[in-house]
Amino acid sequence: MTDAVHAGRRATSLSLRLVAAAVVWLALMLAIGGVVLALAFRSTVEQEFSQRLDAILKAMIAATEIAPDGTVTVVRPLGDPRFDQVFSGWYWEVTEPGGRQIRSRSLWDSVIASVDGGSGLHTRRITGPHSEPLLVVERDLVFPGAKGPVHLLVAGDLREVNDGVRRFDLLLMSALGLMGAGMVIAVVIQVRYGLRPLRTMAADLRAVREGTRARLAERYPSEVAPLAEAMNVVLDRDTELIERARTHVGNLAHGLKTPLSIISAEAEGAVDRNVVLEQVGTMRRLIEHHLGRASAVAGAGRSLGTRILLRPVAEGIAGALAKVFADRKLRIDIDMPADCAFRGHREDLEEILGNLMENACKWAKGGVRVSASASGKGLVLSIDDDGPGLPPALAGEAARRGKRLDEKSPGWGLGLSIVSDLIQVNGGELNFSKSDLGGLSVVVRLP
Repeated sequence: MTDAVHAGRRATSLSLRLVAAAVVWLALMLAIGGVVLALAFRSTVEQEFSQRLDAILKAMIAATEIAPDGTVTVVRPLGDPRFDQVFSGWYWEVTEPGGRQIRSRSLWDSVIASVDGGSGLHTRRITGPHSEPLLVVERDLVFPGAKGPVHLLVAGDLREVNDGVRRFDLLLMSALGLMGAGMVIAVVIQVRYGLRPLRTMAADLRAVREGTRARLAERYPSEVAPLAEAMNVVLDRDTELIERARTHVGNLAHGLKTPLSIISAEAEGAVDRNVVLEQVGTMRRLIEHHLGRASAVAGAGRSLGTRILLRPVAEGIAGALAKVFADRKLRIDIDMPADCAFRGHREDLEEILGNLMENACKWAKGGVRVSASASGKGLVLSIDDDGPGLPPALAGEAARRGKRLDEKSPGWGLGLSIVSDLIQVNGGELNFSKSDLGGLSVVVRLP
């Protein structure tokens, strides 16, 4: 089972994928380049060979004369000794209008069949007397004094061309092979060097898992830095949640000490039922307070890809509050764009809006206004009422208390404490000020 897991990991290795893709691409490009170069070289060599035969044909034309009786003679050698070597692969042939032929000594008693192609220059491939591949250059030419067109032909052995092309192809394959091997080595080095930050990140994550460090290093390339920053945000948030849980547990333990001491003292003497019940009630409120805050914050936080429209949630809460405070006939105005959205859990939004709107309804005289606006900097929620409001100093104190994590008692109410924690976990801030309606204005800013 372990071997299968390791095999799967190797099969999905990013380095292996990059190197394999680069090797396939290099092999394809080198193969195409090699074929193109080989064909271009063969074409060039064959063209030069054809031009060489054409030059020999022109020399043969210059050496050809017509006798007074109309016969054709070649008055001087063409300058290449291979025309005198039997079956050397280099041949020339002159055919008179009457069919009489003059041949190079290299042809011996063999004949190269001529082709009537007109007066222009013609090139063709044939098989020679000894089955050798030949390139033939020929033409018909009318000489002064001749009884008709004279056919002149020069043939050269293509094995020279093939041998030269074969040597070039071998050299080309060797060079491209060495180049490909060098490029593959360079790709491997480049991939290993390029992926080194990811290996460093993996080592940092192992260190975080083993507890030797709290977060990832800060120095990463610009392409990897956003990933490291996102991981650090997650790690910091987890650390924050753990610290909050510890704080709530510590606060709960601290808050329970006094009631437990009183109950213990009562148990040693004459038990006063009212005192015991009072302390039990205090303990119950403390437990509900701290466990409520801890459970609310534990599931809070921003959720990737989650987008909750504000207006339907606010209208739903407003409808419920209108029934709760029906006897006071409160007016709850919802002033926010239809596309204004909260990026996070729906439960967080309902908890924040529900507590703040309920608090506004409790203190309002006749009306509550819930407004929202969104911009590039984030989301702004505002809950205003026309109640008595709070003095500036007291409003600032409420904001500070709402953000405290080490409260020993639920002084401002569990709802406001939970709202403060939820806003802070979501990266926002909570402010209190005087409303233009005359009462309190609670402003929530979220990123």
